[in-house]
Amino acid sequence: MKKPSIIALFILSSFLSFSQTKTYDDLLKDVVKQPELKNASIALYAENIKTGKTVFDYNSQVSLAPASVFKIIPTSIAIELLGSDYRFKTELAYSGTISPDGVLNGDIYIIGYGDPCLGSQNFAAHYNSGGELLQKWVAEIKKLGIKSINGDVISDISYFGEIPVPDTWIWEDIANYYGNPGSSLNYMDNLYYVHFKTGALDNSPTVITKTEPDDTGIKFDNKVKSSATTGDESFIYYTDNKSECEIRGTLPWKQSDFTIKGSIPEPEIYLARKFIKTLQAGGITVKGKESKTAEFDAGISRKVFYTTYSPELIKIAEVTNLKSFNLYAEMFAHHIEKKTGKPYSDAVKDFWKSKSVDVDGLYVEDGCGLSRFDGLTAAQMTAMLKYMRTKSVNGEKFFGTLPVAGTSGTLSRYCIGTKAQNRLYAKSGSMTRVRAYAGYILNANGDEIVFCFIANNYSCPNYRMRKIFEDLFINIANVTE
Repeated sequence: MKKPSIIALFILSSFLSFSQTKTYDDLLKDVVKQPELKNASIALYAENIKTGKTVFDYNSQVSLAPASVFKIIPTSIAIELLGSDYRFKTELAYSGTISPDGVLNGDIYIIGYGDPCLGSQNFAAHYNSGGELLQKWVAEIKKLGIKSINGDVISDISYFGEIPVPDTWIWEDIANYYGNPGSSLNYMDNLYYVHFKTGALDNSPTVITKTEPDDTGIKFDNKVKSSATTGDESFIYYTDNKSECEIRGTLPWKQSDFTIKGSIPEPEIYLARKFIKTLQAGGITVKGKESKTAEFDAGISRKVFYTTYSPELIKIAEVTNLKSFNLYAEMFAHHIEKKTGKPYSDAVKDFWKSKSVDVDGLYVEDGCGLSRFDGLTAAQMTAMLKYMRTKSVNGEKFFGTLPVAGTSGTLSRYCIGTKAQNRLYAKSGSMTRVRAYAGYILNANGDEIVFCFIANNYSCPNYRMRKIFEDLFINIANVTE
């Protein structure tokens, strides 16, 4: 029998490869037929930016909970309204007079203007350049000749006033690290860490070994049990007193040091207290105490003597999207309110209306997507992303804030070793029975596809829903139009 030629084999191989290449319609059918989505609400919308062709359009006008994909809204609008190079400030001031012997007969003020990341470890090189932040502040006070302070150290949060927890955040979330609504004076990301030693048996008790920092003033009622499960299933709950928290749930067993994170309820008070300790350690006595004011009395004369500036807004937006940082997204939302003079929901809708984006079905309860009352359509989010990519003067900078598959942020473990690696730029979002993605991906031709995919109330674990979407991304990257 005569053997087939190499050329014939190549042609046959190419034909089979081409014939097995799936179209966009095939990919859509593959997703919606998944049994785990039988009772789910799903929406998929995508466009080819180069050709303008609609790639997917499945329930694209249905409003669904987007989880952290919602962070695209405050990060993009803040970049547009405030500018990518905008810096937030924090001022130091004093009231009263300084005597010849170095006694301040008055108060020290820390005046907050809503820096999302003051003192954050995400920007340690920025804030601690030339010395630790609070020590630098002490040095500035010493430059004034102050050796003793007869008054208080007061945190002035009047820029935003008291920021309430959004009404639609659930109780299980708001004491945990991702549930902090922010302040005019945030400090160290308003975070604390609780360290546990877990037991050797399922359902055995756990022990809190330490908290960091150890001076938050929060007391814990530890009801956490050890579990054979591998994940963190513990939650911090406020009691009637926010300085007393209860921790419930489970942590993996046989752990000598397992850490969870909580949110400091009044970061402005903690900052003032920490500053007093740093002053005293630096040899400056403080006779007063830490306090705060949400409505500064304009009749009090005070002198600003030092200003700390944040990193550029675009760098904060990058951390917001790469790490899905709720606090920063919330602070952007408050600044958008301040800039526009409107409630955040109105400001968002008015902004996108002005960019010809249909806002019917857009429901805005917060900036970060933690609220289950947030809602948007896949078509809306795609239109927002298309505007940022094709019309905004800040388009490239915004694009650079998004996680990259297989490389950075929340997508660093996605699509590794596939054609979608380094070709998918997107914000992900997830919470119980919610999984969403929005961003840009290159197909096999190198055409850029802008998309938003959302699934709510699916009947499978989150990791399985992630796999369904990850397979979709890999297949899109292999589509030849």
